[in-house]
Amino acid sequence: MFFKNDRSIATTSDSSRIERLPRVHIYCDSIPPEPGTVGHGLTVCSEVQAFLDLGFEVEFVFIRTRDNLPSSPGYFKQLNCTIVDARSDRASCLTRLAYWAGWPGELALRQLYPARKAILRAALSRIRKDPSAIHVFHYLQTANVIPRLPAARTLWACHDIESEFLVRDAAIDEKREKRQPYGWESRKLRRVSDLERAVACASGLVACVAPEDAKQIVEEWRVPRAAYLPISITNGDNTVAAGAGRAAGHLRLLHVGALDLPANYSSLEFLFTRVFPLLDAETLSQLKIEAVGTSAPGGARTNAIMEMARPYPMVRFSGFVEDIRTAYARNDLQVVASTKATGRRSRIIESWAYGLPVLCTTVAAGGVRYLEPGRNILIADDPRDFARILKELIDTPNRLNEIAVAARQTYDAKFGRQAVAGALRELLNTYFALELPPVAVGQGVSQERTS
Repeated sequence: MFFKNDRSIATTSDSSRIERLPRVHIYCDSIPPEPGTVGHGLTVCSEVQAFLDLGFEVEFVFIRTRDNLPSSPGYFKQLNCTIVDARSDRASCLTRLAYWAGWPGELALRQLYPARKAILRAALSRIRKDPSAIHVFHYLQTANVIPRLPAARTLWACHDIESEFLVRDAAIDEKREKRQPYGWESRKLRRVSDLERAVACASGLVACVAPEDAKQIVEEWRVPRAAYLPISITNGDNTVAAGAGRAAGHLRLLHVGALDLPANYSSLEFLFTRVFPLLDAETLSQLKIEAVGTSAPGGARTNAIMEMARPYPMVRFSGFVEDIRTAYARNDLQVVASTKATGRRSRIIESWAYGLPVLCTTVAAGGVRYLEPGRNILIADDPRDFARILKELIDTPNRLNEIAVAARQTYDAKFGRQAVAGALRELLNTYFALELPPVAVGQGVSQERTS
């Protein structure tokens, strides 16, 4: 079970030279740092691993807002963990009125983020005890408290420009229901848009999941302390996709992600309504597609996706998969066909790590660096081009193998643990005035793994 460790950090009187590294506190309310997680969980695990690889003492502060007690994170044996129980925090009638009116701000924020008081207490107690510590907040769900904190080393782990996510999310239902935005949707968008800019301004560093996000915060929001931080894949040391299993005459497609999220919904919609109708019966008979990811049974979006897939019996919905590597191992190609996407395109990085080639749209690949179309990835935006590539790949398994090898080489060079630890080191030295030396992961400070 999670446990606490409150050892103090000793520093010298010269703040530029630190005898011991400052302690790091990572706040998250949605997912514990465990291998096999998905989406933003990949970023959380990558970040934890990088801090440990740099030699920091790390506490993971899990803000429990539901009956979702996490298990012990045995993979990260050096990680200290604490649960902050915020399940009883609820918005009152007064906070709902304040939210509607937009004032006073503190009450209005408690409507959006009921766990705000608990997160504030947790962060303030740690700042008072150890002013030199680094505090990392994931998503606005926890980062909303940063403007209320005294001077401290704060890092907002920005997974998305959340106001843009809200716009894309609402657009799906507006299109499906043939309507204009509801008043509450517009109101929430304004509140979140104002808040995320305030959080960025108050943060010591905004670590962005995509280069475009960092550029937007610096250039449009006029906040200079934003930068891109790549991710590595926990359990991504070895490829798992079996290239030898690929054979001419058939093609096994993989689609990963919760069905009701904007990027995944738009991706499946693109495939089922715009690409597959262009394929002839023989080609369709040579395809199989496995859609892995949670769904909301009976939900409007899930029902819509199921209806789109009904003409295609080769589509299989696997739901949640305990170990995502098994899905990568039994397929030939991942399709990431999003037409609405924000944040990190983590599925592409994950595919590269596990040895599965990727066919995607330009939008789906928009947050990934080091793309070399035709070499380490395949990109098509027009449905006809997408359909043509699928048809060609059915009879060219060696082509898939070549792309997978090049993609893994890119991952090792640009997204592996060494690369991420080095990038984090540079950010901490630049924005928090540390003097961390270069570290070779695996030589003295790499994270010991469980057997």
